Amino acid sequence: MRFNKNILILTTIIFLVVMVKYSWSQQYRIVKKTDISVGMKIRKDYRIVVPSMISKKDLKNSMKDLVKQETRRNPDIDAIVIFAYDRVEDTGGDFAYTFGKMLWCPNGNLGALTLQIALSNDRSSYKFVFDINDKVGNISADDKPTKREYKIFDTYHKALWSYLDLDEEVIKKRVAKKLGISEEELYEIYIKVSTYQIK
Repeated sequence: MRFNKNILILTTIIFLVVMVKYSWSQQYRIVKKTDISVGMKIRKDYRIVVPSMISKKDLKNSMKDLVKQETRRNPDIDAIVIFAYDRVEDTGGDFAYTFGKMLWCPNGNLGALTLQIALSNDRSSYKFVFDINDKVGNISADDKPTKREYKIFDTYHKALWSYLDLDEEVIKKRVAKKLGISEEELYEIYIKVSTYQIK
């Protein structure tokens, strides 16, 4: 009986350790991977989506986990840049990132990646450099745009970039009419979402 109890405790501990590790790796989803290698220097850029309520610590751990997983698959990767967002819709647009950015490279400087480092796979000088937006881990329900506000924002934003030859006031009037809202509300929502994305 005592033997079975010890096995149960050990199994529970192993399960919890695995779940903690698994939960970190499940904090992100890769939505785009770009190979921007130059010659023998292999560099990958990743765009990931994370939960809106993720903490700064968990975002950093998720980014580190991605580096660990990708370099395990391909040890010849010499540099990685990760851009983090909380919406898939923002990953291919005008925003460099809405949640954070991470560099993994020699001395935290992409320019420090030499051919010698690339060929030797010497990672002794490698550093993680993070640029995490202030809002990460500090988002309140009032700050985060609603689904309706995102839909309005996306519609207006797409129209602005689709009709570059039209005056912005004309586009605003058309989109507001199409959505059945006032131009003032459209503009206020556009500013709210834009501010949320960059802060």
